[in-house]
Amino acid sequence: MTDAAAITVAGAKKRYRIYRRHETTLKSTIIRGRRGVYDEFAALDGVSFEIPHGQAVGIVGRNGAGKSTLLKLLARIIEPDDGRITIDGRVSALLEVGAGFHPEYTAIENIYLSGAIYGISRRDLASRIDDIIAFAELERFADNPVKTYSSGMFARLGFSIAVNVDPDVLLVDEVLAVGDQSFQARCIDRMLEFRDAGKTLVLVTHDLGAVESFCERAIWIDKGLVREDALPHHVIRAYVADVNQVDEAQAASRATRARGTEVAAHTPVERVHPIHLTSMSFTSSDGDEREVFHTGEPMRVRISYEAREPQLDPICEFDIERHDGTLVASASTRVSGFALHSVASGEGWFEWEIDSLTLTPGTYYFTPRILERTGTHAYDEHVRWFRIRVHTGTLRERRGAVILPGTWSASG
Repeated sequence: MTDAAAITVAGAKKRYRIYRRHETTLKSTIIRGRRGVYDEFAALDGVSFEIPHGQAVGIVGRNGAGKSTLLKLLARIIEPDDGRITIDGRVSALLEVGAGFHPEYTAIENIYLSGAIYGISRRDLASRIDDIIAFAELERFADNPVKTYSSGMFARLGFSIAVNVDPDVLLVDEVLAVGDQSFQARCIDRMLEFRDAGKTLVLVTHDLGAVESFCERAIWIDKGLVREDALPHHVIRAYVADVNQVDEAQAASRATRARGTEVAAHTPVERVHPIHLTSMSFTSSDGDEREVFHTGEPMRVRISYEAREPQLDPICEFDIERHDGTLVASASTRVSGFALHSVASGEGWFEWEIDSLTLTPGTYYFTPRILERTGTHAYDEHVRWFRIRVHTGTLRERRGAVILPGTWSASG
């Protein structure tokens, strides 16, 4: 490694104690003193890399992999137990909403407090106050104690300070996710300016699309170690493949445990009506029942029912929602023009088949229902009954809710 790097991490290790026994009385605390029963957890276990000046690097990995610990080491909030970390230049870090703010101080007072932490004199900082307040859109609230601020106001102030103290290295954690879309867009624009000015940027995020489009390099941290360090699309492809493999194995294990068990009890919307839902399943093109699918692959959704007596032309439909409750798609036998005309008593099913799954990666919940033939009354409905997870496959778009089919062309 060379001294010319903006950031040098050499064999960094950080361990934490996880106590298995907590003293509950003053007597036991005095008798045992500071001794306790604990295990050591290696948040980082010998991480090494260097980042040259002017490079934008994305840090990716699962929750608990060591990403935030690494960022805190780079920000000098904590020290490594072993190894060496050196940074050439002034560091500005945005790790938590409101981190380092005094709740009783106003925005302006907290700007001066943060400037002192960054080693900037009050005279130098005074000329930047108006720009910091304006970027954070806090002109009306600049003289209010920050304890009265919302999380969005905290985020705007924190980011505005971090990018206006003229740092050589900017460290950014997932904290940007708390802002609204307008704020996030302005943050991205400012970080692009920061990157184009030859500054060094380290971004920790779960937004793989942002890493691939914004960063020149990606580092995958896994269980306290550097798993991959390469161009973003190489790292992201390997990381997504690993996440998919683990999730599929877990889903298969759950399915194995569930075999032979009864379907969870469900009370129909209207017990006196002749049809009620019994189960719902999701299968791939080879007929395997799964909980994890990939973009671009075929999928079949089967809704099973039991009819206590014959019924004329019932309607089957379902809604698909994201984890936040946003309705992203629906399917209906009536809308598609499909009709059974009549349903005999006993068990039966409806199946919906798609050639290519165009939902963006995420978790989706399905709400099936069966209605009488006019569609004005539901025989049975089960809200968010089943869910599936969608990962990146042959279709690589990640933003939004659905992936639009089509092809690009250009001239010029």
